[in-house]
Amino acid sequence: ILKRQWDVVFEEENEIATAIRLGDITEEELVENSAAPPPSLAYWLLRFPFAVHAGWIAPATPLMLSVLLVYQGVDPTYELWVAVISIPLLFGGCMGLLLREESGAPVYTFPGVVAYACIGICWELQAPAYSILARHDDATISLMKNLSGFCGACLLVVMLSRSIALLLRDAWLKWNHTDETLSIDGEQYPYVKA
Repeated sequence: ILKRQWDVVFEEENEIATAIRLGDITEEELVENSAAPPPSLAYWLLRFPFAVHAGWIAPATPLMLSVLLVYQGVDPTYELWVAVISIPLLFGGCMGLLLREESGAPVYTFPGVVAYACIGICWELQAPAYSILARHDDATISLMKNLSGFCGACLLVVMLSRSIALLLRDAWLKWNHTDETLSIDGEQYPYVKA
């Protein structure tokens, strides 16, 4: 029986490792070919679903940690600290993906899903469940509602403004037939396609 269970576990580990490696290979190919026109079928079949799942897993992980803390009967203060630390960390990671200047940047899928999750948390805390009300005071609930709403709204604003700015820059460069680098005060800045 133990050998059979080990075979099943080992087989699942190999499948997970293969899926991760396929994702890495696909991402490497997409980054190398990022100068290509709009997203290809490989993007929509491989990279987009991974980004959506990662976007859901990222906010769900601290949430599940909070559920574990509640189950273990830990003081609600620790649960608050998990939330107060994890939401700004997610926000910072998403801002890093949105504001990078590398080829193929910025990435909108992961930050979009995280923004949706943050706004969903804020919406849910507008009228929290009785279990939340019994465990936390109004100030704590208000803090988390405002923090998650602020992070979600800021991510949406940055995504929208960044995409508009990059699209306008692409149109301007195409209209002026200018080079793919920008020179300001003798400093060369690489061109990043939207």
